[in-house]
Amino acid sequence: MTSALSSITAGEIGNLVLAILAFIPAAVCTGYLAAWCVNLFGFRERSALERLAWSVPLSLGLSTIASVLLSRFFSLGVASAVFAACAAAWIALVTWEGLRRRGDAAPKRAGRSPFTAWTLALATAWAAVVILSLVDFVRGQRLYMSATVWDLSFRVGWVESVLRTGVPPLNPLYLFHHPATMRTYYFHYVLCAAVARMAHLPARAAFNASCVWSGYALVALIALYLKYFLNAGARLGRQLLMAVALLLVTGLDLGVVLWARLVDGRPFPPDLEWWSAGEITSWCDSLLWVPHHVLAMLCCMFALLVAWMDARAIRARHLGTTILIACSLAAAFGLSVYVAFAFFVIAVAWGAWLLLVERNPRPALRLAPGGVGAAVLLVPYLWELTHTESWIRGGSVFGFAVREMFDPGRLLAWAPLRHMAETHSFRARNFANLILLGPGYVVEMGFLLVVLLIYLVPAWRGRRPLSPAERSLVFLSTATFVLITFVRSWVSQTNDLGWRGALFLQFCTLLLASDLCLRWLRPGHASDGSGETNPPPESPRWLRGIAFAAIVIGIAGTVFQLSMLRLALTLNQKPLAAGQSLDTDRLSHTAFISAVGYAELNRRIARDSVVQADPLRRDDFIHTPDMLDIGHQTAIYSSVELECGSQWGGDPAGCPLMAAEIGPLFEDASATQARAVCARYGIGYLVTRIYDPAWNDKNGWVWNLKPVVADPDFRALDCRAENELR
Repeated sequence: MTSALSSITAGEIGNLVLAILAFIPAAVCTGYLAAWCVNLFGFRERSALERLAWSVPLSLGLSTIASVLLSRFFSLGVASAVFAACAAAWIALVTWEGLRRRGDAAPKRAGRSPFTAWTLALATAWAAVVILSLVDFVRGQRLYMSATVWDLSFRVGWVESVLRTGVPPLNPLYLFHHPATMRTYYFHYVLCAAVARMAHLPARAAFNASCVWSGYALVALIALYLKYFLNAGARLGRQLLMAVALLLVTGLDLGVVLWARLVDGRPFPPDLEWWSAGEITSWCDSLLWVPHHVLAMLCCMFALLVAWMDARAIRARHLGTTILIACSLAAAFGLSVYVAFAFFVIAVAWGAWLLLVERNPRPALRLAPGGVGAAVLLVPYLWELTHTESWIRGGSVFGFAVREMFDPGRLLAWAPLRHMAETHSFRARNFANLILLGPGYVVEMGFLLVVLLIYLVPAWRGRRPLSPAERSLVFLSTATFVLITFVRSWVSQTNDLGWRGALFLQFCTLLLASDLCLRWLRPGHASDGSGETNPPPESPRWLRGIAFAAIVIGIAGTVFQLSMLRLALTLNQKPLAAGQSLDTDRLSHTAFISAVGYAELNRRIARDSVVQADPLRRDDFIHTPDMLDIGHQTAIYSSVELECGSQWGGDPAGCPLMAAEIGPLFEDASATQARAVCARYGIGYLVTRIYDPAWNDKNGWVWNLKPVVADPDFRALDCRAENELR
């Protein structure tokens, strides 16, 4: 085995650290410059730390939509150049401001800095968590991956596709007759690709860095909401610390998983959330698996905050704020259609509530023009979605169904429901899910459900009246709760709308929880949002006890979850599907030889080459190294049962024929057969490893085509028609 990648782990860590720094132009500079130009809510007079808090969530929205539009109408290189120019302009502006204020005896410093000493420590700690969670670790010829690589492999491949093909990107997983535009929400991958192009870094490093900055943006937006929405006042620092600590609290999932292990003998899952089909994902899990969904939620809530503040401002700048709202909402749609759809529904409901109940529709009226502007910015992307060769799986995108929390199988086998299950299976399943809904939400939400109930039940909060902001958070939480309970997405087997729409419920209840916990712990410093102290809410002692227990279990669950994400594949804790058993040693060895082999192959062949690995997915995780390291277009990603990868773009009609001819090559086939199939589908190179059945056929194509990479455990063969047999 070549020593070209003798230090894979050190290289990944170094590239990730560089990528975190390389994200600064897109994650800080663009928003800073925009907020400074329009002087967003007195931005120029704010403290440096507060400016940073405004800049990060605003930047990630602006940079996302800007990178997509610039790359579409010009090129990805232009988008990268614009980010570099923004960084230069930001440095010049900050330097100029510093020089101007040097002689000022009393420089303006509006706003409170809750974290002067702790900011860097918390930022470093989160970056360390991401590094430990996502980087591969090498030991000998074994590469130990995180469980998140299952999703990460796809996302890195999509970032690579943007780098190769531009915007709109082409689907790298399927090629029938001609490349097809990728049919998914790809804005996040464009942003990562622009950063990778600007800094000349690998796609994986840029994507992992986006997980870090998504966490920073989440904390920044929480700080802004506490100060300007809940009017935290003098307690802002303490309440922000409380909110950050509560980010570590997930539901009571650990109890269910331990029960399944100790009582039923089931192995621990690689991810704590996998026990339920209706998961409400912990913050750490969402940031590591799906940072684009978190960013979409943050863009939406940032737009709502700007609309709220603009409606209350004495000297509002409607045009500037409308543009910023439009950019944030447009970015949110391209980051996650599911999150954007959920926000649209709850925002409409919120507007109606403000009009009919609060008699103050101004915030919603300020949000509406931004929504119209977002639709204008999204016209090119919306045109793509309506002009695609692939169709939507499952029929409609959204539909009504009761959220499934616990598996209703045992309940449906119960005699009173058995007949209904046989005659009206869909109706029976929904009825069973409705029965299991309560226990499911208790487990999935845990402490946050206690918080929501306290704010909903006047007696449990000591009959303390709620402020307008608190009433809005309670309404948004309740509206989200109803939406994700009775509406789901049908595009795939997973209920992405229910999973990701829950982020709004989590965000709003987190803000309420930080205030509630601070009132419990420091009653003398409680405030109603106007700066005046109030007595603490007289919540029943038993309810506080339940809340405290839920916090402890929730923190333990997050720690367990992070540990399992890192160690599950190494410890071989769970079969990946019914009837499968994962050979961990084989997986780690496959990951290592693939990382080394593909790196060498990518150096030797053209970027527009078509490379095909084994599409017969005998084990899902065994295929992750292919998707993670291949860096090229592939003809088909999977077998016909999984649609060959056509669900992300392309005419699916070619899938059965292609799978029927390409798949058998990796069982046994001659060089002549391999060359004919390659010519028919435009494949340039075939990749095989020691674990593929074709490897053992010494008379087959593996040993009789011209090798491009020929390691003891990994071979890449040239199957183009112009090359002769060896």
